[in-house]
Amino acid sequence: MSGCKIIRVKNILGELLAMPGGISREEAVQEAQTLIEELREDCEKAVPVEIARLDHLVASAGDHISDAGLGEILDQVDPLLTLSGTFGSETLDAVVKKFCDLAFGMKDKAISTTAPLKVHLSAMRLVFKADLSDDDAVAILAELSRIHEHYGIHGHAPEPPELAPAPVAMCSGHK
Repeated sequence: MSGCKIIRVKNILGELLAMPGGISREEAVQEAQTLIEELREDCEKAVPVEIARLDHLVASAGDHISDAGLGEILDQVDPLLTLSGTFGSETLDAVVKKFCDLAFGMKDKAISTTAPLKVHLSAMRLVFKADLSDDDAVAILAELSRIHEHYGIHGHAPEPPELAPAPVAMCSGHK
């Protein structure tokens, strides 16, 4: 292959990375945390708006929701799932995940009643910005789990260990 000319292209990114200067890792992390805290306020304002949007979808369905309606709910819950996971409490995040599991399970099992969706939405409103004790958070999640069990719906995501209900000792009869 004679006659070929090799042209070397400058790697500007590589040159910039090799240059001294910039900020330290600690400064970068601190700046990122500051930016996240600035976003937190706006995102916390968005959580009740997203809950209200889901509430409107469920309320407009009446007592029974179609498969398409459940699909729309699953499409609309994504921003709330992102907000609760990024900026919300572990309890709110767990309740939103249970809501998603419920909607998926209802879709899979062709369950059309909106009652369990309404209960989960009420739980979201209750835990958002509430100062709940760990016992109260565990109790709320346990009751939502009972709803899932009633309808035979199994969750996809495990609950955080600190919010999981404690195992109950069972008596095995007489000694």
